Amino acid sequence: MKKPLLYLISAVIGVFSFVSCNSPKAPAQEEQTGETVSQTNVIPSVADGSIVYVNLDSLTQNYLLTKDLTTELEEKVKKLDAELANKQKKFQADVSDFQNKAQKGLETRAKLEEIGESLANEERNLMQLAERYRMEMAEEQAVMQRKIIQAIMDYLKEYNKDKGYKFILGDTFDAKILYADPSLDITASVLEGINAKYKAQNPVSTKK
Repeated sequence: MKKPLLYLISAVIGVFSFVSCNSPKAPAQEEQTGETVSQTNVIPSVADGSIVYVNLDSLTQNYLLTKDLTTELEEKVKKLDAELANKQKKFQADVSDFQNKAQKGLETRAKLEEIGESLANEERNLMQLAERYRMEMAEEQAVMQRKIIQAIMDYLKEYNKDKGYKFILGDTFDAKILYADPSLDITASVLEGINAKYKAQNPVSTKK
């Protein structure tokens, strides 16, 4: 049997790719229902400074919470992978012993059938265990993604209290924002603030 969990480590290391499918979407402009549209229903122009954006790929990759949660998840994956590998190693040893006894006629046919059936059950149990571990880690990763996005959204509410932006857009590699003036990019400012807040709340964790 191959190690079913090994691919999860690479998936965890590449966790930052989730941002594009979980990024907050920019609010759409309200549909015009009459011949005229009031000024309050018009999306503010870029010129008045009401619209800014953050690069979510860069923000999440450099967010200390992301790094800490990714490290925790990697450790869990490695632990489960090692546990499964030990069980598989024992199984392979049992299979080799069975084959040796069968080839040398060291057990009766009935006994060999009994051992063979037991090994088949053990193999099925290992496959089920590997699948359970895979599902557990997938769920852990999904929860981690939600925690990161929620933390960013919560911080942006605080950040915007004294900024007064009407819209803070999320820019990612496959986002619909095809061009944006670099002067409207507030990623660095948000990253500095959100990491400062995280350090203040997790002084022990950030000293690693």
